[in-house]
Amino acid sequence: MSKNGSEREFIFSLYLKENLSILEKELNLKLTGVELESKYAGLKIDMFAIEQESGAEVFVENVLLKSDYSHQYRLLKLIEAIDKGVIIYQAVAFKEKYVKQLRDKIMDSGKDINLYFVTINPDLFQGIDLLNSGTHKLKVFENLHILNEISNPIQLLKGISIIHPIHGNKEYREKYNWDFTKREDVNNYLLKQLRKKVPYFLSFQRQKSNLDSLRIIPCGFGKSGISLMLTVEDMRRRAFVELRFKEDTPPIYFKIKEKKVKARKIIGEELEFLDDTCTIAYRFRSYEDVYETVERLVQIAERFILTFSNDVLYGEEKLDSWKEELEYSL
Repeated sequence: MSKNGSEREFIFSLYLKENLSILEKELNLKLTGVELESKYAGLKIDMFAIEQESGAEVFVENVLLKSDYSHQYRLLKLIEAIDKGVIIYQAVAFKEKYVKQLRDKIMDSGKDINLYFVTINPDLFQGIDLLNSGTHKLKVFENLHILNEISNPIQLLKGISIIHPIHGNKEYREKYNWDFTKREDVNNYLLKQLRKKVPYFLSFQRQKSNLDSLRIIPCGFGKSGISLMLTVEDMRRRAFVELRFKEDTPPIYFKIKEKKVKARKIIGEELEFLDDTCTIAYRFRSYEDVYETVERLVQIAERFILTFSNDVLYGEEKLDSWKEELEYSL
């Protein structure tokens, strides 16, 4: 799990999600239904999946360092929370005392849990660091391939792992028949289309919680205090995309507002600048057809992202470095 604003570990997780064969080949697993930063028993899981052949839940914890106390504590809590499953712990190296503590925890519990210790090749870090701090945030996804230059990115430590036949009861099926009378289906369909059409906006790649009850989906915009909010239908039967500025970010909002004429030419004349809440909003009446509403929302969301990312993420001091990177910018 990344710290202090760094996306290093998330980039590594996303790389593995987009290249599942790396994990599958090294660990002899078949993974499906992969989610990033999913919530489970109050814990944020770097990667979650279902192992197709066994039906077991799979939990992946990544640390681009030697195993440490914070990750150890999270894994101990995970072992307590699950009844059975596969835990994959990936780090540069493992402290013997932590390996013993995790193995003993599983053995003493009597639970049907497999534990894979996997080392991460440090040769990956130059590329990960380049993606994390030397690449425009909207260009990270398309450049994940640079990590493919490392031939052996991970290695299973079979001698210290706990691996035995395991049988779960989970099954993942790709959803095609949506029931839009259910809010969860509406939200999941919207997120599926956002990930498909705008995969380079990394916030969409993160799993969202409470989709069965959320009317508005919040997505971080890469800077503290700024969120992209989307809904297929609010209480007034409107769909909208909003960029909200809180904490110490309103000055960015007002700087963008100075270019509102150009912003409206790019996104649409319906674009609103709401000074009382420091919000940039595009709203329209939800269509009867959810598919049609979502299609328009995705188009507007992408315009928001491409138009406002330079100003939000980099500001004037770095804008010259990135101004040629995007299709739309102010």
